[in-house]
Amino acid sequence: MCALFGRILEHPHNALCLWHSLPIIRFMREYRLRLAQLALENMPFPRHQARMVLDLHAGDGASTQALQYHLPYSTIVGVGSETPAQTVGRCGERYLKELPSNLRCDCVVALLEPNQPLEPTLEVIDSLAARWAVVVAPYATAQSVHWRHRGYQTHYEITEEPTDGVLVVGWRDREAQVNSSATPRVLVISPVRQKPAILEHFLEGLRRLDTAGIDVGFFFIDNNDEPRSSKMLHEFTQQTPAPVHRIRLPVGEPYRRTESHHCWTESLYWRLAAIKDGALHIALQQGYDYAFLVDSDLVLHPRTLQRMVECGREIVSQVFWTVWSPDKPPLPNVWYADSYNLYRVRRHQPLEREEQERRTEAFLSALAVYPGLYRVGGLGACTLIARRAIEVGVSFSEVRGLTQQGEDRHFCTRAESLGLRLFADTTVPALHLYRESELPRADKYWRLVEAGLQGEELNREMFNLLLGRQLSVA
Repeated sequence: MCALFGRILEHPHNALCLWHSLPIIRFMREYRLRLAQLALENMPFPRHQARMVLDLHAGDGASTQALQYHLPYSTIVGVGSETPAQTVGRCGERYLKELPSNLRCDCVVALLEPNQPLEPTLEVIDSLAARWAVVVAPYATAQSVHWRHRGYQTHYEITEEPTDGVLVVGWRDREAQVNSSATPRVLVISPVRQKPAILEHFLEGLRRLDTAGIDVGFFFIDNNDEPRSSKMLHEFTQQTPAPVHRIRLPVGEPYRRTESHHCWTESLYWRLAAIKDGALHIALQQGYDYAFLVDSDLVLHPRTLQRMVECGREIVSQVFWTVWSPDKPPLPNVWYADSYNLYRVRRHQPLEREEQERRTEAFLSALAVYPGLYRVGGLGACTLIARRAIEVGVSFSEVRGLTQQGEDRHFCTRAESLGLRLFADTTVPALHLYRESELPRADKYWRLVEAGLQGEELNREMFNLLLGRQLSVA
């Protein structure tokens, strides 16, 4: 996997360019089925409801049949000039050769093939009296569209087949209420049990946050072993114009950190879960629109809050990269599935190690090379949580019967079970000071930030920084 980052640094698009050089037409049926799966995962209504759904580009009928199969109470109508294939058992879907002018439907699904123009499809969707629209299109095609101007929210996805490339999922609800809050209120929350040398850089990052147009407050749960760290939090309280609340909790059991790893125990996890949940409820009681939970060993990019609020999602993490052990490559704080699975795979699907690595490289390359918002299966450490998510019951407490370690994993499982989708943004990565030997990186990180780097350029330089290579910014 280390070779991946060398390829990204030398030729940032090489890890993905093969995705568009293969003869995709040979696999078009399988490709459309994979896109149909993404559409189903992002369907704006529960699968058990009865809706009228239009598959605007039915092709040979593969996607229409898949939609009908997984939306058993709905009526699915496919539009296309091809004769529907009979290789999949028919489930009651209907096919039309052309779109009638009087068709009424609840949701339009449009799955775009490579090089298929997107604008005409969006114009057809605009002409239909449908509440919802779900569009899945290749990254290269979708970049020419002003999605927000058309009323769409978008994010990126990848399928289990890396040759499909990065895909854009656009979602629109004509009846959605626009958030009229002119000034969002954000409570920055951090449970702090940190060494002073690292805490100094964390607090400097908080001081540099761009909070224009955002009403920000800070809440520190002081669980420090070292008096100097507690004093630094007190000094921050005195020096910061924004409201700051600090509560001191007893330390409890030891928490050992070495240059190779941090030593977590079950009791430490669930104490921290209770601390975080208490902070979420304080944010709720104090009328905040968002709770921003951030670990105290991160150096935040100044645009972190601006960018995360701008995403407009109920749960979103900012991606940062960490060398978890000296012999491993940098890896993100988000993952695709299970405990820390960095590739997409079907349940019980056996994969050779080579295929696992191929899919992992595709996921990591997407995060690094194509900055933006991704839907993920797990996240943590730098997470913005909207008020509604707290109100419906999201929390870090233990999910009985789930054996995965860590309060963040239980948080993510509970969120998805409540219908709250998890997103990760890769635009303004933070610096993770996982060990004290990494402290010299802080000054170099600020040089990158002050040079105005974001997205792919910043990720590229972050890899240089984490791998001990020379930066292009002096």
